[in-house]
Amino acid sequence: MGFWHSSERLSEQTKVTTSDSAGFVGKGETVLLVEDEASLLELLQLLLESNGYSVLTAVDGMEALELYKREQKNIHLVLSDMGLPKLGGWELFQEMKKINPGVKSILASGFFDASLREELLRSGAMDFFKKPYVPNTILRRIREVIDEKS
Repeated sequence: MGFWHSSERLSEQTKVTTSDSAGFVGKGETVLLVEDEASLLELLQLLLESNGYSVLTAVDGMEALELYKREQKNIHLVLSDMGLPKLGGWELFQEMKKINPGVKSILASGFFDASLREELLRSGAMDFFKKPYVPNTILRRIREVIDEKS
């Protein structure tokens, strides 16, 4: 099942996700969430905040880069869509790496290409997800990536 296709199921999904993901909750860490689709941004923010994360949001790559420049010391992980206006997710990731080579980033796209995934991982991205997001899967992977030693 995809990530929340209707807002009517939001509270039901959040409850299920919260109870099923007890080992994957945040401990107040900050996630920079970059997504240009407003409804998906809002749902992801709710998911993360209801599971113990602090969330900063950006709707395009340039806004995310400016936010990262200002807040990098407080950001534990960046979760970004690949297809963003102004500056794509891949380019955003490359710019963040120039600022902080150890940036922890998970990239996502509705299009999956195994060779692209391999290239992203070789370049230092921590993971690549094919949309739609699966709440428990993304929560588990965010927790694992944050907990990995740099």
